[in-house]
Amino acid sequence: MFPLFETLAIEQGKIQNIEYHQARYEQSLRQFYGKSAVKIFNLFELIQVPSHLQNQLVRCRIDYNAETTQVQYFEYTRKIYRTFQPIVCDEMDYSLKYANRDLLNSLFAQRGNCDEIMIIKNGKVTDCSIGNLIFRQGNQWLTPDTPLLAGTQREKLLQEGKIKEATIYAKDIEKFDEIRLINAMNGL
Repeated sequence: MFPLFETLAIEQGKIQNIEYHQARYEQSLRQFYGKSAVKIFNLFELIQVPSHLQNQLVRCRIDYNAETTQVQYFEYTRKIYRTFQPIVCDEMDYSLKYANRDLLNSLFAQRGNCDEIMIIKNGKVTDCSIGNLIFRQGNQWLTPDTPLLAGTQREKLLQEGKIKEATIYAKDIEKFDEIRLINAMNGL
């Protein structure tokens, strides 16, 4: 019923990066449904954080299709991701934030004892199962120029000049000092 979704962070009642989510939501609707009639909602107006979550870190999930949306709220605790298992998947396509995550889930199941996976496509680093990746080399943070999904946090950090795009090959992973996961819920 809902082929696409957005995940937004709400901290202390304030929606984070709403303009980036709104832009991706609108672009995704048009890309998925083509030029057919779609109803565009203002995501800001859809979000009504329940009173018991006002002072919490909240993960807001908005599932949507061409006509309607469904909004859910979950209390969220940030996790620390220290280890990443490289997984090769050359046929991966996640150019939109699809609700069907079967392939991502099957890749994630191959992580072994690691916290998360690092998806390698055509020899290049892309993303992990739940977000984009950034790599530190000295004082500079780099993000792969081959993401599966251009995340909203990634876009914000690129526009702010806090990270830069680079081609990152699987064979070069060991050259970096640190790897981090970024997504709507986890910034730099």
